[in-house]
Amino acid sequence: MVAVAATSPAFRYYPGQKCEFCADMLKKSITAWFTQRSFQSRIFLLLLFTSAVVILAITWYLTDTTKERLHYQVGQRALIQAMQISAMPELVKAVQEDNLASIKALIEPMRSFSDATYITVGDEFGRRLYHVEPEKIGNPMEGGDNEAALVKAQSYVSVRKGSLGSSLRGKSPIQDASGKVIGIVSVGYTMEQLENWLNLQLSSLVMPMAALLLFLLLCSWMFSVHIKKQMLNMEPRQLARLVRQQSVLFESVFEGLIAIDSRHRITAINQTARRLLNLSQPEQALIGESIDSVVQPASFFHSHSEANKKDEIAVFNQIKVIASRMGVFLSGVPHGWVISFRSKDDINTLSLQLSQIQQYADNLRAVHHEHRNLISTIAGLLYLRRYDHALALIQQQSEHHQKVLDFIARHFRNNHLAGLLIGKYYRAKELGLELIFDPGCYIDTLPGSLSNNEWISIVGNLLDNAYNATLRRPGSNKQIECLINSEGPEVVIEVADQGTGIDNRIRERIFERGVTTSGNGDHGIGLWLVHSYVTQAGGAIVIEDNIPHGTIFTLYIPHTRENHHG
Repeated sequence: MVAVAATSPAFRYYPGQKCEFCADMLKKSITAWFTQRSFQSRIFLLLLFTSAVVILAITWYLTDTTKERLHYQVGQRALIQAMQISAMPELVKAVQEDNLASIKALIEPMRSFSDATYITVGDEFGRRLYHVEPEKIGNPMEGGDNEAALVKAQSYVSVRKGSLGSSLRGKSPIQDASGKVIGIVSVGYTMEQLENWLNLQLSSLVMPMAALLLFLLLCSWMFSVHIKKQMLNMEPRQLARLVRQQSVLFESVFEGLIAIDSRHRITAINQTARRLLNLSQPEQALIGESIDSVVQPASFFHSHSEANKKDEIAVFNQIKVIASRMGVFLSGVPHGWVISFRSKDDINTLSLQLSQIQQYADNLRAVHHEHRNLISTIAGLLYLRRYDHALALIQQQSEHHQKVLDFIARHFRNNHLAGLLIGKYYRAKELGLELIFDPGCYIDTLPGSLSNNEWISIVGNLLDNAYNATLRRPGSNKQIECLINSEGPEVVIEVADQGTGIDNRIRERIFERGVTTSGNGDHGIGLWLVHSYVTQAGGAIVIEDNIPHGTIFTLYIPHTRENHHG
């Protein structure tokens, strides 16, 4: 079975297939060798190959043109000589009389002065009457190209192989006085002689072509060195990797970045910059646009172009920003600038968040001081031996506070949130308010989509708004209710106050920056931050009126973004 399989047609190896296989392997080897060279070497080799091909093409064209011109000129020379010799009266008479001695006496001097390889005279039947080799006289002329001259009386140029080899020959008929063809004259130049003349002419092109090749070789090397310098002596793979890294870095920066050229046209702009400037166009649509048509006013981009700028306050598209500008200089000449900027409001927001953390710490300090005051009071009662009063005060404070502390400790496993709620509870007491926790409160773990500080910011801002709204309405019952639960598929945060409620004129814009129900100028940030964080976590906010007075804010924040309310 093995022998049959080995000799079956499916396993035959044909010579053509072997040649194709070898050619393919050779091609792959050359390609692999070429790709392993440096970029400068590849550029040089490619230009050298191209230059060599161009030189060869020029040489072939010049050779072909020179050869064609030489053959034409020599052919015309042979034809004119043949026509002149055939028209000589002495030769006509000698051919008529078949006088070989006279014919030889006439042709020999001509042949010695002519550069033709041979001159042959034949009779009307094509038999030689004169030939450079006397022993061939009387034999038929070779080549088979005499019919047009002997029969049709035409003069012409032909290329045929004769007794002396291939030659370019001019033929002309010999005619008597009546016009009858009585013979033929053939003047020929062998192809070997023509090749010698051609080589002689082409030899004059060798030095110019060699000089041109060396010049192209030098230009190729200088060009490859120049390209390598322009590429900062890096390979294309390194450049491609660097461009990709810079592109990712450009987009990953949280600041807005804009790169412009020396004509103040945009060459790059990241997503943050487009968002901060409220630009809806994609990056590719902005590339090449003048910075003046994209950012107004553009004085920051034009003024003092030779100097760098750092952390200057400017206005871009009616937005206050803190911007810096760095120039891209080549040989001391500016070729462009890179502008980085960030919203001035972001700095204010960061300051607000820090102040919220500071408030959180202050609340804890207030609790600490309250307990110190209580301990001091108890110590004084003990010193006065008012033991019953001290015991009653301890029991009163212990039962009330311990109940709240135990509730928060049992129901809120997140220490940051528990600490905030304790502080907010005592803050409410200081303001004359009562913070009531719903029995359904329970927090085990909070989604990782928000940090602890962001959770604190959400709950703290909701409670602060509830405190302020309740204090603004005279005659309210001073109660704020709070529910926070994470047992279901989402975290539910609900804060209900007995305040003034939300005016219908601003209800739709309540989460916009700067929109507030308070008349104070430092408000309008808290709910904007709450909305930003809830949106970031994929959650939703529902606002309802509290009966009979106040507002209920309910937040739904999923444990995973798949539970997004929309």
